[in-house]
Amino acid sequence: MSTLSVLRSLLRLMSGRALGARLDVAGAVGWEVIGIALGVAGPFFLKLVVDALSEGQADPALLATLIIAFVVAWSGTSIITSFKYVHTTRIINKLARHLLGQAVRAQLPVIARERSGDTGRVLGLFERLPQSLQIVIDGLLWRAAPLVIQVAISLAVISALVPFQYVLMMAAVLAAYLVAANLGAARFAARARTANDAAGALSQSVGDVLRNARRIVFNGNLDSEVEMVRTQASAKLDANDKTAWALVRLSALQYGVVGFGLTILLVLGGADVIAGRLTVGDFVLLQAYAFRLALPISGFGYVLRQAGVSIANIADALDLAAAEERDTPSAAAYWGAAPVALERIGFRYGGGPWALRDVSARIPAGAFVAIVGPNGSGKSTLAQLIAGHLDPNEGTVRIDDADLAAVPRALRHRLVLYVPQYIGLFNRSLRSNALYPPSELTVDELTDLLNAWGFYDGRRPVDVDLLVGEQGERLSGGQIQKLELARLAGVRAPVMILDESTSQLDGPSEASAIATLRERFRGDTTLLLVTHRQRLVETADLVLFVQNGRLAGAGKHGELAAQVPAYARLWAPSPGSERVDAAMG
Repeated sequence: MSTLSVLRSLLRLMSGRALGARLDVAGAVGWEVIGIALGVAGPFFLKLVVDALSEGQADPALLATLIIAFVVAWSGTSIITSFKYVHTTRIINKLARHLLGQAVRAQLPVIARERSGDTGRVLGLFERLPQSLQIVIDGLLWRAAPLVIQVAISLAVISALVPFQYVLMMAAVLAAYLVAANLGAARFAARARTANDAAGALSQSVGDVLRNARRIVFNGNLDSEVEMVRTQASAKLDANDKTAWALVRLSALQYGVVGFGLTILLVLGGADVIAGRLTVGDFVLLQAYAFRLALPISGFGYVLRQAGVSIANIADALDLAAAEERDTPSAAAYWGAAPVALERIGFRYGGGPWALRDVSARIPAGAFVAIVGPNGSGKSTLAQLIAGHLDPNEGTVRIDDADLAAVPRALRHRLVLYVPQYIGLFNRSLRSNALYPPSELTVDELTDLLNAWGFYDGRRPVDVDLLVGEQGERLSGGQIQKLELARLAGVRAPVMILDESTSQLDGPSEASAIATLRERFRGDTTLLLVTHRQRLVETADLVLFVQNGRLAGAGKHGELAAQVPAYARLWAPSPGSERVDAAMG
């Protein structure tokens, strides 16, 4: 996205109704107009004061009026800037809220479904976005037009009061400054981008280390991980140091040009005062306008140097937000159990070999279905195809006669609710996680279920206000799955898929949990379970046996065990054990 495209997008958002910033934009523009008027009038009032004093016969009342006008104009610009800053801050906050909301809304489905979202990059971008908006809105957009207007008016006033060559000289100084700024800006921007990348890499690494504290400490790798963080921190410091020196060189070039130009301007002006071609007031006018324009332009040069990286950050945020899926309902719309039809579906990841091929099956509405097979056979891939998290390369998945691939991704949860094996919990209470929408479970039902499933050994009471920690780290794997299964007991969906969501439960708890779900879902939800547990498979209405990426059998457990040798071998006891439920990895 180009710089102009970014600026146009921001202006369109600021002027649009959705952002709710129109009054603040109007207020900021109004204060800016007043500020420009005062900025231009101040040096002119000072000239009149000096000329009146030079004549030696100034009217005291007029002189006092001119002095007050000058002081008001001089101090008023700072006050006006403060008022404008209030509106600008509101605009920036509203823009940041809008862009962050859209980007988060767009990226969560990407991270959840495709497992390709770079959370570290996204988080770093979000952290930098407010500052980037501050630089571009307050620094670039909000200063560019007013500065051009102020320069034009100031040069017009100068041309009306002093010889025209001074206008040309001042314009030449400003032009030389801009040329110098442009010459050094590219190198500085490159240094700034390097520093920005180093900061992002450090942020991502520190976050990764903190999230995996147990893995690091329990495996004795604390020193090596800390050293890695220190190395990346040193790279960031080195990049920042080089960026700072690049800024020193750029500033020296710019201010050297301005200083040289202003020296010539004022020396020539002083000579003309001595020669009687300029009044002292004219000289003061030149000096006041020169420094008044040089200061904001020098600040604007700094903004230009920073704007490149800031615009890149905003462009990334706009690109992330552009992927947002519109009109996404917040909860599933339920209308009863739905049948599932698989019509010769095939799928492969990228250009690799087929993970599944030529799979056809029909699942009746309200059935309890077990999907089984050896590790790597394609069970989870099949589950994700039925859930609509993956689209088949061949064939069709139909839910209640609807082609799932034709349903927008944002609407597929209305048809199928998918529950993965590894369930991430919010760092919130047991209550918040277990009653998370679209569950309609009550607190009493929650505690009854958790007690029935042995959430705590020894039957101690369940504290629903207990904070579970990040990703549920204060709970065991079995407790996390019990909590999620309890939540699901209050959910209604046409089809629900549990992808090994009972793998960490003990036998009695697992049997009780699945029996509870089946009882609650009876006739209302089609329940599919990816599992390695024979005791569950034996109770299923239908078993789908997947082997080598193909559906090697479909039917009840006893029928398949008698008719499909590979299926019978799947449940054959391993040496030294009573029974192994097929490669429990």
